[in-house]
Parts: sequence; C-alpha cells; structure tokens
Amino acid sequence: MLAPKRLGLRPHDPERVARHVRLTPANAPVDPLVSTTPVDWQAGKDWDGDVMLNDQLGICGPDAWVNWLKLMGCPATVDDAMGIYEAMGYKGTPATDNGVVLMDMLQWLTNNRVAGVTMDCFFVVGFADPTHLATACQLAPLIVGANLSTACQSTNTWDNAAAGSKAEWGLHAYLYHANSPGGGNGKSWGEPVFTTPDFQVARWTECYLPVCQELMPVGTDVLRLLNIARIL
Repeated sequence: MLAPKRLGLRPHDPERVARHVRLTPANAPVDPLVSTTPVDWQAGKDWDGDVMLNDQLGICGPDAWVNWLKLMGCPATVDDAMGIYEAMGYKGTPATDNGVVLMDMLQWLTNNRVAGVTMDCFFVVGFADPTHLATACQLAPLIVGANLSTACQSTNTWDNAAAGSKAEWGLHAYLYHANSPGGGNGKSWGEPVFTTPDFQVARWTECYLPVCQELMPVGTDVLRLLNIARIL
C-alpha cells in the first residue's frame, strides 16, 4: 500500500450492536471443529482489483457490500456502491462525503435491492472469540469495521505492530473473505489485506455476517439462519 486511501466508517453505537442478533457456534449449522479449518471464499477466483472510488470518497462501507456480492457471484459494480452511498446521504459534495454507519447501511440493505439482490438478514459476529469468527466465515464472507492506525497506511499486513501503533488513522470498513487460526485475508481499496488475530481483537470494532439466500452456497441451512434472525 503505497499511499493512504480514503476511510469512510462512522462510529457505531455499541449498545445497538449488542441488541442485534449474534451468531455463535451454538446456533450456527456448522461442525464445532470448524474453528481449526481454514476457509477462503476468494480461492480459485480471479482477483478483482477495482478500488471502486475508495481512493477518492469515503465509500468503504458500500464497497464492502459490493465486494461481498461480487465474490458470491453477483455482478455488482461501483455504480451499485454509489447508489448505496447516495441512499446513506452522499449528495456529490465534500460536505456530504461523511462515510456510513455500518449497521444503518446493513439494515437498509435488508429492505432495498442492490444489483437485483436483497440481503435477507445479518448477524453480529463475536470476532474476539476465534470459534465464533471461524464459524461465521465458514458460512459466508464477513463485513468488518476496524479502527486503523497510521501504520496500516504503509503495509497490507495488519499485525500486532500495526495494532499497537499510537498514531490513529481512523475507522474503516472492508470485506473479510478468508480465515484460519493464524489470521485471515480481507479486501480493501482493491488490495489484499492480511490481519492477525492480535490485530483483530485490538483493532476490529464491528463484524457482521450477511445472509442472502439467493447467493449462499449449496448446503447452507439458510432457513435455519433466517429463523434464528426472526426469533432472537
């Protein structure tokens, strides 16, 4: 990462996030041993390096969702990301280029179609627990919010050193598509970003599992997930 890109995540309300339905190994339809099984939703697919205007605008939240859609086989584009950003308040001016509240955006996506697809529901992921994180990432890629240090501007490996840097950069949202006990890969500004477990615990602020029954892989018990989301 040769130069700083644009951030665009606004602070979340921890109490609001805590009230939202949380995915855990107890209610997710996966094997408990999944925590030791690596998964990579990008594996076998061509890398799409489109920065999708996140070098110019604070559009990281909408870009994370469009990257999720593309990775799951939906032909979404930067125009779709712009449509989300405009729905979140961007009006084409610097004064309205304020990023998004991630939960506001995700809830909007459950009521509005983007690239012909509507998100059915989403779960909060307890990312500080490696079993919870691994369980969620086995079901689909995740959308993460993180508080980045300035050390993250000069490296695509976000580790304990980047987490411990005292110089704060700001809040950022991105796609997390691969997970293993040693860390995982994400995608931001069209580039791969690797995060270690130490960085995840120290610097991640939010983590969500989107559920879209049109795009979830064969074998996923989507109806069970939807019932959990309705009941809890």
